[in-house]
Amino acid sequence: MKKWTGAIIVLLLMFSLVPGVSAEGGPAAVQSETTVSNPAVFADAGTDFRGISPGTFGSEYGRMLKLSGGNWLAVYTIYDNNGYTRDTNGGTRLQVAGSTDNARTWTVLSTISDPGKDLDNGQLLELPSGDILMGARSVRWEEAYYLPVYKSTDGGATWTHLSTIDSNAGAPGSLGNPPQGIYEPHLGFLADGRIAVYYASEKYAAGSPAYSQVISLKISPDSGATWGNEIFAAWDTGNSASRPGMPVWTKMNNGKYLLVFEVCGTAGCNIYSKVSEDGATWASGLGNPVPGQNGAPYVLSLSDGRLAVTANSSTLSFSNDYGATWYTNDQALWPGGFPDYIWPSLYQTGTGELAAMTSAVRAAGGHNVRIKFLTLPASFSDSFNDGDDTGWTKYEGAWSVSGGAYSVNSTSAAKSIVSPYVSLVNYTAEADITLSNGGQASLIFDVTGPGNGTDSFKGYGAGIDTSGTVWLGRFNNNYSQLASAPAAIAAGGTYHLKVVKNSGRIHVYLDNVLKLDYTDTAYSRGTVGLRGGFGNTAKFDNVQVTPHTYLNSFDSNTDTEWTRYGGTWTLTGGVYTVASPAAFAKSVLNQRTSGLNYTVEGSIRINDSGEGSLIWNTQGLAAGTDSFRGYGAGISTTGSVWLGKFNNNYTNLGSASLPITPGTWYTVKVVVTGFRMQVYVNNTLYIDKKDTSYNNGSLGVRAGYNNNVSFDNLKMY
Repeated sequence: MKKWTGAIIVLLLMFSLVPGVSAEGGPAAVQSETTVSNPAVFADAGTDFRGISPGTFGSEYGRMLKLSGGNWLAVYTIYDNNGYTRDTNGGTRLQVAGSTDNARTWTVLSTISDPGKDLDNGQLLELPSGDILMGARSVRWEEAYYLPVYKSTDGGATWTHLSTIDSNAGAPGSLGNPPQGIYEPHLGFLADGRIAVYYASEKYAAGSPAYSQVISLKISPDSGATWGNEIFAAWDTGNSASRPGMPVWTKMNNGKYLLVFEVCGTAGCNIYSKVSEDGATWASGLGNPVPGQNGAPYVLSLSDGRLAVTANSSTLSFSNDYGATWYTNDQALWPGGFPDYIWPSLYQTGTGELAAMTSAVRAAGGHNVRIKFLTLPASFSDSFNDGDDTGWTKYEGAWSVSGGAYSVNSTSAAKSIVSPYVSLVNYTAEADITLSNGGQASLIFDVTGPGNGTDSFKGYGAGIDTSGTVWLGRFNNNYSQLASAPAAIAAGGTYHLKVVKNSGRIHVYLDNVLKLDYTDTAYSRGTVGLRGGFGNTAKFDNVQVTPHTYLNSFDSNTDTEWTRYGGTWTLTGGVYTVASPAAFAKSVLNQRTSGLNYTVEGSIRINDSGEGSLIWNTQGLAAGTDSFRGYGAGISTTGSVWLGKFNNNYTNLGSASLPITPGTWYTVKVVVTGFRMQVYVNNTLYIDKKDTSYNNGSLGVRAGYNNNVSFDNLKMY
């Protein structure tokens, strides 16, 4: 049986029926479309200040937010009056809609106006309390520009004005030559819980030095009630004509921050990106271009570590290396670009699904707000029990499925690859391999450009050979050996081969024993596949690809990325063990790994008595029993599983009865969705609670009182 997370069978059949078709750039494919807002046309009194006809305007500039409870909100701009030039109470307004079925259908909840001004550029953020902020821009063109923040305490049904981020106002016409407006605020959280907002500013167009436009930043220490000093985030020193604008930023899974923006005036509105360590300090300049993207970008950090970006050009691009390089998806999001399709945005609506929102041209005039949903395979498995190889694309060799296994009679390294692509950042790929009559067979991964021929692809391969080796190599339409190790491989024997790829570091396991440890960064994207040998028959089964943003099985017997707080820690046989004193010992990963939606998982064995736990969203760490802030979930030999929070003390959030036997391994898994935490032991759900205290921090492990605990297979995904 095969399984793609987020993929649908119709799409997979479409790929499998066309020989040799594979998603070279991949991996997203459109599955369905819905309309969020499509206001009726009406007879207006004439064009507004900008020459726009309100009656055919429709709706534009949609932005979404997933709430911690699982529902979605959308905000977008509408025109339902004659405009402020003809109506003192007129102007564009913001409308908020809600969805309870994962963004498929929408119901209008509220409409917000700033009478006598054009209100636009809405963007939403949920606070830990559950209250919702909305940033926007309010404009009387060439006269008054404000960036207001509104707040809702009832899920978006009503809104009150909370604060003003920035403003620039003068007499009518005084701010038109040169333009001196402020636009496009984008709110988000920094690692310490403060709110940052990025926006485009023309306030310095008449200054010295002059900047036609810059990207500015302000930080709020009090949940948006007040805003600090203005900070430049992107500006082109010495080039007054440059216009960086339309900023969108995201926190990446490596803990750094990526800012994307258009650069008009001097760069044709092409998209650029910059990286900051803390999201609050930025080097001068414009950073680096994002190829193939133009006008009004939007960037999204996916749960598996990839970045996705789109813009007015309607193309979709991905990065598997935190913005260092980008590759274009095969399928465009929309059948055209600016001005028919404008102001796009991206969201992850499921583990294997993306939602692309845009303002789409309509026959009646203006635009409406629409969403396309795309499958985005984030994991893959195939046990071949269904009797076919649907979803695989074959390159030479005689391939067949029989008896729940996939066999190939290969003359010259025939291969079969998974399509659509499973293009991940960090992941595990594994399979059972049987060499029926000797020779070699392999897993191939990060595969692009496959074709007929022995070495006709780019990527990596790890394999076994009855000559007595396990090997790792790199392919670039030729073969380069990277590493090998002796291994007893017998014809007819079945071996479990596993590859763990983590930020360029490649671990190769044979029957769960680490054989090779090699770092190579030549490739960071592609699909996975199977490869036969030379004049032999090989059989494959239980192929599985699992994404992770962090994984450590401790087979290297080192914890160089971790900081220990108390206890005596040892690493033997790929197991991380601590003898804990009276003050509970803990060890924490030296990087922030948490996001808003993720899973933490690990194997825990209590070797004598007491408890052992996973901890996450940790901050303020020190030696001592409860000396940190964050959450923890664990098991205890008293017969329980528990969930709690720490703030230099302990508060219980939930517990359940569960017999725990000393010396036995248990898999503890915590699924974090916003502020909801679900605790599983051996894949059975025991605790389901919500807490809004912490949403940032790092992953760690923790022992108990005067006990001995072992940890293994820690992962975050």
